[in-house]
Amino acid sequence: MRGIHLPVFRAGQARLHAHAHNDRNCQRNGNRHPSNRHRQRHTAGRHRHHLIHADHNAYAVSAAHKHFNVHAHIHADKYLHAHSHCDQHANPHANRHAHKHADEYAHAHSHCDKHADLHAHQHAHRFADRIRRTMSDILPFLKSLISVSGLSGDETPAANLIKKQWTPLVDEISQSVLASVHGLKRGTLKRSRSAAPAVMIATHMDAIGMMVVNIVDGFLSIANIGGIDARVLPGTPVIVHASGTKEELYGVIAMPPASLLPDGEGSGVVAMKYLLVDTGLAPGEVSKRVRVGDRVSFGTEPIEMSGGTVSGHTLDNRASVAALTVCLEELQSKKHLWDVWAVATAQEETSFGGAYASGFQLRPTIAVVVDMTFGAGAGASGYQTFPLGKGVTLGVGPSIHPFLYKRFKEVAERVEIPVSDDLMPEYSSTDADALQLTAEGIPTMVLSIPQRYMHTAVEVVSMKDIHRAGRLLAEFVASLEADFMERITWD
Repeated sequence: MRGIHLPVFRAGQARLHAHAHNDRNCQRNGNRHPSNRHRQRHTAGRHRHHLIHADHNAYAVSAAHKHFNVHAHIHADKYLHAHSHCDQHANPHANRHAHKHADEYAHAHSHCDKHADLHAHQHAHRFADRIRRTMSDILPFLKSLISVSGLSGDETPAANLIKKQWTPLVDEISQSVLASVHGLKRGTLKRSRSAAPAVMIATHMDAIGMMVVNIVDGFLSIANIGGIDARVLPGTPVIVHASGTKEELYGVIAMPPASLLPDGEGSGVVAMKYLLVDTGLAPGEVSKRVRVGDRVSFGTEPIEMSGGTVSGHTLDNRASVAALTVCLEELQSKKHLWDVWAVATAQEETSFGGAYASGFQLRPTIAVVVDMTFGAGAGASGYQTFPLGKGVTLGVGPSIHPFLYKRFKEVAERVEIPVSDDLMPEYSSTDADALQLTAEGIPTMVLSIPQRYMHTAVEVVSMKDIHRAGRLLAEFVASLEADFMERITWD
């Protein structure tokens, strides 16, 4: 997540996150707290229906005939949508369904330029079909990830799914003592006296949630695990992971009437300590099944929305896990010299513990952290937010190594993946803050995917951005030369 150590309120939106190990003075408008940073986006946004502007689409069409044999991959984002600007009768929702219309694209494309080369046309069709398959194939995996719990410190449900998905894509799969998943994909560079250089791509898999702290008359009092804004909780469906009977109990979070709360507590936001989980069971049944200390996770189901977006809980940060999976799939057919450590870290939402431990254990040469950033929407459209479906972001700040930023920028421009700068003037609020300081220090980069309604049960992301993030990661890995570290400088 993009939460760190102090309460920060940006653009009127609060996000919660507790990292008791570190204090931070916030430069942005916000409250101060000795050990916790709370950040939460509550935005309601309009959907974005077009990937690129018309002039870019026109360029994509003409570029196909001149360069497609060499640069087919580069223009994939634009090819998928060019037909909607060429054919007046195109589906108005093509941005949502473009991956299903490779055939229509091929037809419309031929009408856009009557001089199109047949060979380039066939390449366009085949590559558009490849993009369609990649995007559609990753969606079921993402939906499975955001259908399980895996709260910080109890990540097993998510870890099991990730290990199953990654095993065919890597040479070795394992877990750390803190439960982070490690997947090693070896590069082609051979070293006789030393290990090959390695890039670690870290995506945290843990989720925010709650814990039962008291049971009164069959109702459950809760406390947060990670950062949660109490304003979004009343009426939220949840799952109680009952240890007494090893079952999942469905429930809802209830807010007592203001008249039953202490004086002054019912006039504004009701504190979490007054909220209760109602399972519908009688008090005696609850006491048999539920124990103090049991976890409580969000119970919302994944929803495929319009505009190629997906909504659900825990997209922060399992959308990034999906992006890393796309990267591993891309690397199956792409030569890379460096070893790649694909890592799904544990406990990012509470302590960065998984990143610290995995960074020390694996000792990568460099590290790239993939996480979420704040998506633009109604009431949140300033420079600190980024539109969904328009590309990914590159971190800029003290935790980001400038040489890695420069390489990512160059690669993104070369393959024409749209990127924006994400300003991180103090901490990055991600696992990068831990990895940068691990062992003797690890040069680190942050790549982020825009997301609306962060740290709620209805987070929203664009599938295009997930796919772009995965492609950019794979292109970056493939760009790493054998002597890359001999040229890296802090400027």
